Amino acid sequence: MTTYFYDTCALLENFQKAFDRGKVTISSITLKELEEIKTASYKDEEIKYKARKLLHYIQEHLDEINIIIYKSNLDEYLNSFSLPLNNDSRIIMSAHILQMDNKKEDDKLIFFTNDVSCATIAASIGLEVQTNYIDYSEEYSGFKEIILNEKELAKFYSDILYNKENPYNLLNEQYLFIKTSTNEIKNNNNEIIDMYKWSKKMGYTKIRYNKFESKTFGKITAKDEYQKAAMDALKSHQITMLRGKAGTGKSYLSFAYMFELLEKNEIDKIIIFCNTVATKGSAKLGFYPGSRDEKLLDSQIGNLLSSKLGDKIAVERMIQDGSLVLLPMSDIRGYDTTGMRAAVYISEAQNLDIELMKLALQRIGEDSICILDGDSNAQVDLSLYAGSNNGMRRVSEIFRGSDIYAEVTLQQIHRSKIAELADLM
Repeated sequence: MTTYFYDTCALLENFQKAFDRGKVTISSITLKELEEIKTASYKDEEIKYKARKLLHYIQEHLDEINIIIYKSNLDEYLNSFSLPLNNDSRIIMSAHILQMDNKKEDDKLIFFTNDVSCATIAASIGLEVQTNYIDYSEEYSGFKEIILNEKELAKFYSDILYNKENPYNLLNEQYLFIKTSTNEIKNNNNEIIDMYKWSKKMGYTKIRYNKFESKTFGKITAKDEYQKAAMDALKSHQITMLRGKAGTGKSYLSFAYMFELLEKNEIDKIIIFCNTVATKGSAKLGFYPGSRDEKLLDSQIGNLLSSKLGDKIAVERMIQDGSLVLLPMSDIRGYDTTGMRAAVYISEAQNLDIELMKLALQRIGEDSICILDGDSNAQVDLSLYAGSNNGMRRVSEIFRGSDIYAEVTLQQIHRSKIAELADLM
């Protein structure tokens, strides 16, 4: 049996991923630190928020956590190792004592920390240490692709599905695409032959949704397996992020789904948060005349809506009857969608920094959904929104693994052969 023991910083960094590994073990010192962090005047608001959120999660999932009580008399034992009497050392000693108590041959304890000093001290007293267990430099696509031979495929269907095992270390609500190297199967060129979604509650479930239907868009079916996962993500989650290059179907699928909801009376309106940033490298045309809506319709969001809905008149009609709201990011502070039963759509989401994205998502009420689409790798139009300050990337880091969130990076360009070749430029 493997025990996963976390210090405070490692658990705070992304507790959802920690709990996805299995039962989490911590020291009572960590609970004390979290209580101090959540009200500390010298801590920034983001860290304080994380501490509050983590404490709330622990309270609701006590069956998934093992708390080792650190007793004051252990300080004398700590002194025998010539270690400083501080919280880091006490957390390490809690793990050491637990390891000493569990001496069965098959027992194993892994100590997780993101602190170099803690890692060095823990290793020096015989703990197996893993650092940087959350690597945000690794690109997250929302799915994993695996290649199974005939024997491995049989094991997946007979054992892994039945026992709800997670040998591929998927996050909660992450998709699994199965390819095969078996020559006896018709699709033998490493094509995707089966698709599942992993959840902590249900284990592996088949992707259920692969079509949308509305009067405006007609019947829309997925053009590839990645679009199937995207459609399932939209149908199954309160917040969905669709990434991908131009022409992969991000906005088309998003609008098809929102209009299906609107026509079925499952939402009352579509709200589009607009950040009308000029395309990188283009000449700025200056101010447009007219009202706020007229200005927005003359920008890139107006072009997007007209292309999806047929013409500008159809867009204006929806604005007039209240089923479509265009709201520039400059005006969203204080806005609240609670009670609106809305679908909030954030297009070109790569053009938001972390603070602006945070402000936008804080507008979303419980009776609303949110869809973000964009390409944070190739279509960032201002250096202000690039790299570690990109709001879209930060959403992925924070929300991945949550029950309410899914993310899919679309892979194939379907718009046209021209669009496909242009991507190579």
